[in-house]
Amino acid sequence: MFAFLVSAFKNDTNDEKGLSIEKKKTKSGYNYTLFYKNNLKIDVTQKRPEKTDNNIFISFAGAFTDLQTLSVQGLYIDNGKVFNKKNINHSLGGAIKIINGECEIFPTNKGKLLNDSLIDLIVSKKGSLFQQIQMIEKGAGAKYKDVKLFQRRAIVKLKGNKTVIIESYENITLAAFTTDLLELGAIDALYTDMGAWDEGWYKNPIDNKIITIGRMKTQSDKQCNWVVFKTN
Repeated sequence: MFAFLVSAFKNDTNDEKGLSIEKKKTKSGYNYTLFYKNNLKIDVTQKRPEKTDNNIFISFAGAFTDLQTLSVQGLYIDNGKVFNKKNINHSLGGAIKIINGECEIFPTNKGKLLNDSLIDLIVSKKGSLFQQIQMIEKGAGAKYKDVKLFQRRAIVKLKGNKTVIIESYENITLAAFTTDLLELGAIDALYTDMGAWDEGWYKNPIDNKIITIGRMKTQSDKQCNWVVFKTN
């Protein structure tokens, strides 16, 4: 069941175009779905993506949602617009910055590196940023004591700067997820909001049908931010 590849078409240089999807099983026995960005652009939005938008091929929650305000938790930059600058989350150790459709996952030293010069740089390029848990940094996995079992999802950088979303099929711990991401080739990995906020969707590359991802989905109506792969 978990050993096939669903791809979009390839060009003469063997680079994938559009969304491609792969299923893999790790040595742990857990099963994963990998959604490759390929030549699509990664972006964020605070407006719920429309499934009828022909430019969007996958959508899922990114940053955590503050349970009191139901807004993005931590610093958030949306295509050059800054939110929560005075409310940087100092318990989250990672972030992702997105400029011109490409992303970089990096450690923030618990928010201390999210300074004015970095913010001004991202704003000047009309880029985006949000804070999250960095699970893997330069091939080294973080250590966790958390034993909670949830379906897991992360934005991952592979060798060659490839960007992929990796989602577990089973409910697993953060520690098990991190170990398996390393086995799957992760160089850097940033967690994305899951649990009750796990609803997302993608368009099947074969027939363009909408496939829902995430199983709990009980807080989907309160989701306040999304990550997407899109054409422009």
